[in-house]
Amino acid sequence: MASNVFSEIIIFVSVLIITAAVAGLLATSTHKISLGISSKGDTLSTQLSQDFEIINDPGYIPRNSSTGISTIYIKNTGKTQIPIQNETVTAIIDGEIYDVSNSSIVNNEGIILSPSEVGKLEVEYNETGFHNIKIISEQGISRTLTANFN
Repeated sequence: MASNVFSEIIIFVSVLIITAAVAGLLATSTHKISLGISSKGDTLSTQLSQDFEIINDPGYIPRNSSTGISTIYIKNTGKTQIPIQNETVTAIIDGEIYDVSNSSIVNNEGIILSPSEVGKLEVEYNETGFHNIKIISEQGISRTLTANFN
C-alpha cells in the first residue's frame, strides 16, 4: 500500500516538473514574439514618418561629362529628418550600385534633410540616355525614376 502512494507521489512530482518546464518555454517564446512585434512596429513607424521623392525632371538629369558626375535631387516629403550623407544613401542605376560622391542640402548647410527641404546627390555615373534610378535611404525607403541622363 505504501509503495502505491510513493509511486503516485513520484508521478505527481514528475508531472509538476514537466508542466513547469513547458510553462517556462511558452513564457520565453511569448516574450520573444512580443519583443519582435515591438521592434517591427518601431521600424514601420519610422519608415512611415520618413519619406522622400526624386524630383528631377525625367526628361533631363544633369550630367557633367568632364567629371563623370550626375546630379539627382530628392525632396523630404515625410514628417521627420532624413540623413543624406554619402554612406547613408544608396544609388542604384540600371541594377548596379554607384557611389554617391557628394551630398548636400540645396540652399542650406548640413547633412540632415528636414521636411520639405531638397537634397542634392552627386552620383559617379557618366552615361547618356534613359536609365532607371533607384535611391535608397538609410531606413530602407526607396524611390525609383526612369529618366534621361543628358
